[in-house]
Amino acid sequence: MTALVSALLLAALAVGGGSVPAEVAAYVADGSLVTRLDEVYGSAAPGAIDFGEETTTGAVVRVSEWSGDAANPTQLVNEWIVPVSIAEEPVGLATIWINPDSVRPELADFEPDAELAVALSDIPPAATLVRDRVHGAWYALADGVVTALVPGDSGLSTPVPLADVAIDAGPAEEPVTADEVGPGLGLSAALGAVLVIAVAVAFASAGRRRGRDRDLPGGGDA
Repeated sequence: MTALVSALLLAALAVGGGSVPAEVAAYVADGSLVTRLDEVYGSAAPGAIDFGEETTTGAVVRVSEWSGDAANPTQLVNEWIVPVSIAEEPVGLATIWINPDSVRPELADFEPDAELAVALSDIPPAATLVRDRVHGAWYALADGVVTALVPGDSGLSTPVPLADVAIDAGPAEEPVTADEVGPGLGLSAALGAVLVIAVAVAFASAGRRRGRDRDLPGGGDA
C-alpha cells in the first residue's frame, strides 16, 4: 500500500514537468481552495479576510527551487502558488501542496501580501518559477536568463544570465499545512503538551514524596 501511494504521488507531481496536475487545477477551480481559505484565514482568524463571493484566483504555477547543481540548476518541489483577489483587488498568495498521506491537494499556506500576489501573478508561460529561500526571492527563469520578480536580498534588479546567479539550494523545508494546523494552533498544541508534562511530573513527585513518608519511622496512615 505504501508503495502504491508513493507511486501515485510521484505520478501526480511529475505530470507535465512544471505543469499543473488535474487534481490541483480542480482544487482551485471547484472552489475548494477559497472555501479552505475562508475556514482557516477568514472571519474566525485574527486579521481576518472576508473570502466571499467576490474572491477570485489567478493562474496556478508550479514552484521550483535551486538545486545547487549547475548542470541542472532547478528542481521541482511539491508546491503550486495561486494569487488571490477580492473584488479584483489582490489580497495575497496561496500555496497548495499534495499531501503525501492522502495524495490529495491541500492548502499549505497563505501570505496576506498584496504586493507579492501582484509580483507573482504574471509569469511568462514558458518560464520556470524559482523560489530562492536563501535570499527570500522569487525569479522567473527562461532561456538561461533570470528575472527577479521579488528580489529579496539577492541584489538583482535587472535580468541577468543564469551563470551570474548563485544557485544555492538552501535548507530543505516541508510545508506545515493549513489543512492540518490553523493559525495559532501550533503554539496552543505546544503549550498543551508542556502543561501535560508538567502535571505528570507533579503527580510523580507527589507519589515519590508519599512513598518516602511511609518509609520513615512513624510514617504511613495513623
